[in-house]
Amino acid sequence: MFRRKNSPAIFDAPEKAYGEGIRWSLAGSAASAFFQLFQMVVFARFASPADMGDYALAAAMIGFLAPIAEAGVSQSVVYARETSPEQMAALVWINFALGFLIFLGIYAAGNAIATWYERPALATLLTLMSISLLITPLGALNAGLLTRAMRFNDVAKVEISSWIISSVTVSVLAWNGQGPMAMGAGFLARNLVTTAGLTAVSGRLFSLSGFRPGHLRTVGPHLRFGLLDLSARWADFMANYLDKFVVGKWLGPEALGYYNLAFTFLMLPTARLGYVVARVAFPLFAHLRDDVAQIQRHFQKAGRDAIIVLFPVYAGISLFSREIIDIVFGRAWLPAAPLLVAFGLAGLVRSCCVAIPQLVRGMGKPQLLLVWMLGWTLVLNVFLIAFLALDASAESAAWSRVAAKFSVEILMLRWLAGRCGVRFDPSLRFAAKTLLWFFPVAALTWFSGQIPGAFWPVFALKTSVFLTGLWWFAFKSPLQKEALEVMQLFRFERKS
Repeated sequence: MFRRKNSPAIFDAPEKAYGEGIRWSLAGSAASAFFQLFQMVVFARFASPADMGDYALAAAMIGFLAPIAEAGVSQSVVYARETSPEQMAALVWINFALGFLIFLGIYAAGNAIATWYERPALATLLTLMSISLLITPLGALNAGLLTRAMRFNDVAKVEISSWIISSVTVSVLAWNGQGPMAMGAGFLARNLVTTAGLTAVSGRLFSLSGFRPGHLRTVGPHLRFGLLDLSARWADFMANYLDKFVVGKWLGPEALGYYNLAFTFLMLPTARLGYVVARVAFPLFAHLRDDVAQIQRHFQKAGRDAIIVLFPVYAGISLFSREIIDIVFGRAWLPAAPLLVAFGLAGLVRSCCVAIPQLVRGMGKPQLLLVWMLGWTLVLNVFLIAFLALDASAESAAWSRVAAKFSVEILMLRWLAGRCGVRFDPSLRFAAKTLLWFFPVAALTWFSGQIPGAFWPVFALKTSVFLTGLWWFAFKSPLQKEALEVMQLFRFERKS
């Protein structure tokens, strides 16, 4: 479909390529995080926890099936040494056919799914959101081409535009009382804009070659890598979203609404801030996969950058759980506050593994990621069922993830990194060091929140202590060098 034009030698200076990619990815991810949170707030203000639960179920089901439509081709395009226009066209048609079949399946099964969960609105919501499966594969392939070319500035602009349109759609429909359909329409609008934007940008950067596909044999390597990567991503999705199906059926849609709201704060920092590092790391690892020393150095750097950025964010989520819910979402959502504490702690472990999936993909070993994610999915759900059997509550479900992460996941991450030929222990030591030096900030912030008094004065004091602690951590603590390096990395520089 596209003939790739000659591109500059972007990897002649890996540090520069990494830094520029980080800056543009940060811009896109920060804006996306803001608008994602904004539309959640608007939706929560106009909808009920049960409506949130309906959307969480539909989003989990679509998210579970969406990787099949893409078949992992965006990742395979990034990894491939060479691609041809005929291969790209063949992949587009394969993706479209898969997406169309899944759409028909969802349309046919919608009523049965709604009956199983006793939520009639699910059928229409699933049909609306599944329309995206007909178009997103094209956007994913174009995203792969742009990522391979390290065109993160173009990807960021499209990403921001799509979230703006999505947020406007959700706001208007939620205000008009459309319930979970507002979020479903926003989801579809975002995917439409993303696909259109990425296709338009690719059309300017790559020579058009038409839609005539090559023989299926020509895309065999892409499909093999893509299917393995798809399986790993599917297992990753099960690890992060299978609990929605369990909680929704076991505890009901209202409890799932609280759970999903809090769970978003576990996923959002790594999905947006952490993904800044991960998205740039993958093409870099893929290019340097034959240089073990370079891989180790950049793996440690990516992990260190993620920890420095994300540890304070997750600490803030735990420390300000009640304030976040009360001020941002309203008192009706306060039952979600204890869940924020748990997910904030779980986020500390999640911060340490941001770069590992991209390392495995970059080394060309998606089968390892599949094995690891299947094992991790099993562990998570054993912990979840055990905790719910002891105490059938959303809070218990949240703490099951914390227990699994600290007792099992860290050991599994060490194994996975070792199978890729890199050492994970330096990242763990840096995480422990960061936790040690950030602990005084967290302790003082917590104690300041225990002072008796009215809500706003205590909140102002607690916030002042936390921000002062962040300043000390960044500029005066023994980790100031690493913190300053990350801030320098995120600083945009004017191109000559």
